Amino acid sequence: RYEWQKSAGLQIEHLTARETLQAEPFVSPDVRESLFFPNDWQVENRRLLFALEKYAELNCIKIIENAEISNLLIEKNRIIGAETETEKFFAPTVVLATGAWTSLIKAESFILPQVKPIRGQMISFQTAKRLFQKVIYSPRGYIVPRADGRILVGATVEDVGFDKSMTDAGTEFLRETALEISPGLGNLEIHEKWAGLRPFAADGLPIIGAFAEVENLFIATAHYRNGILLAPLTAKIMAEKIAENLDSEYLKIFSPQRFRAARAT
Repeated sequence: RYEWQKSAGLQIEHLTARETLQAEPFVSPDVRESLFFPNDWQVENRRLLFALEKYAELNCIKIIENAEISNLLIEKNRIIGAETETEKFFAPTVVLATGAWTSLIKAESFILPQVKPIRGQMISFQTAKRLFQKVIYSPRGYIVPRADGRILVGATVEDVGFDKSMTDAGTEFLRETALEISPGLGNLEIHEKWAGLRPFAADGLPIIGAFAEVENLFIATAHYRNGILLAPLTAKIMAEKIAENLDSEYLKIFSPQRFRAARAT
């Protein structure tokens, strides 16, 4: 892993066990070595969403919650909006950022790419002060330290449909993962437990771009485990395409048309 990431141009350092413990004193004393990524950062998703809601409020942008889109409204191969069971929304341009629920939406005359949900269970601990400085990965999972003392532990990968429930087996797996990385966490009670659904495409890659079949219909989904992290770049690419008709190599690589080509063969 070190060699191929180094050859890819990523900044990476190979640390000995001693150097690892100097950098993160609370990891397991059984650590043998580690790889350190100086430019690996994290996003506090709760604060990001709060900021997004505040931005929408300040700019008079209306966010409609609990409105399940069931159908796309299409006239003469051009998108004109979308509808729920009780309401229609009209717009000259539509972006499907619909995550794991994308495939449940019906579209006249063509089929949307298949995207399925993959459940990820997580837990967290709460400490009085921050114990770790960086996100720490092991072969089985990871811990994410937050500035407020929370330590997030993730995550399971389960193909169970739209079931977002927590399981005893999942919780135990996550607790064991945390203790493997830092045995000292065994003295803490689990503070929070939750699960989410990641959108996963058939080839495991994001789906970004326009549909050849319907004018002004775009999609941005299937980022799987990196949705929050890739959201800013995805938004930039989509905004530049829609507002300025600027193309990106990523629109070609991750185009929804690749699934149409695969079906044709």
